[in-house]
Amino acid sequence: MAKSFFEELTSYRVKVERDGKEIVNVPGILALPIALAAPKASIIGTMAAPLLGCNIHLENGDGKEVDVGKAVKEAADTVLDTAKTAAKTIKEEVDKAWDEMSADDPEGCPEGTENDEESADGEEAEDEIPTIHVNPDDSEKA
Repeated sequence: MAKSFFEELTSYRVKVERDGKEIVNVPGILALPIALAAPKASIIGTMAAPLLGCNIHLENGDGKEVDVGKAVKEAADTVLDTAKTAAKTIKEEVDKAWDEMSADDPEGCPEGTENDEESADGEEAEDEIPTIHVNPDDSEKA
């Protein structure tokens, strides 16, 4: 027969241990509302526990335990590996695109030509931005 949600939740316990000694032992029926009421504090506590030398275990009614810290570390390692792989792939694609662009125009863009005031035929560039020079003595007098 299937357990109800309430029965299932009461069969779980959240245990926090440090140096082999149990510090906290909270039934799941209390742990869930606490986690829902203060999700940020729960997340920070879960992440800080290993730094403080604590282990968090989730135990079901059958006595089977899950090391939450280990599960979080494995998940973080998976995310890190995925990010490294994605970064490597992106770098390879950017390098490939850069090489293809360089192959199309081996000499590349000449440096500094975008700042020249006159074009090659001696005329001023059409898109030149006018410069306004202001001297400190030009300020209006109140």
